[in-house]
Amino acid sequence: MRKRYLLLVLTILLGFALLAVDNYTQETSAPLSESQTAEPDYYGEVLFSRRFNEVGSLEQNFSAQRSTHFPNTQNTIFDGPVIQTQDEDGSYWQVEAQQATMNDQDELLRLRRNVEIRPLKTSRQARNNVVINTESLDYFTHQQVAQTQDPVTIQNSQTEITATGMRLDLTTQRMELHSEVSTHHVPE
Repeated sequence: MRKRYLLLVLTILLGFALLAVDNYTQETSAPLSESQTAEPDYYGEVLFSRRFNEVGSLEQNFSAQRSTHFPNTQNTIFDGPVIQTQDEDGSYWQVEAQQATMNDQDELLRLRRNVEIRPLKTSRQARNNVVINTESLDYFTHQQVAQTQDPVTIQNSQTEITATGMRLDLTTQRMELHSEVSTHHVPE
């Protein structure tokens, strides 16, 4: 019987010792700094992604030179993103920027710095050399719709259109310019 009491007392003492060690280690570990919580959990280099429609046809290509994912904000930053999409007529369009961010929870790609939209050289629109420029653009990947509230410039060899705000459906090639639209056309 005494051995049982002695074993019980030793077990209780061991439990208190473990609690003391646990409390000590919790007090000495400093809370994470803001820079430590903002550290990325993975990087990617030379990324490619393809999306196909319901019938198996290629609908959209996405590539980037580099990606960095931040778990605390659930955001991924892409350097040098390029999107290539096909419209209803079979023409290909390209959207590119210096940088983009995407949240893990939605399908919105926010392109920033020197955003450019243009038809690819393989399409018939490339003959017109149409180029759309803006500083920021929100691109909804599933709908293939791009929009911005920033100033927009649309140029080809004879025409320059400036506006503030735009919505562009890349599948139908329908564009809406929101305000302050100005057009300058030089006939050949």
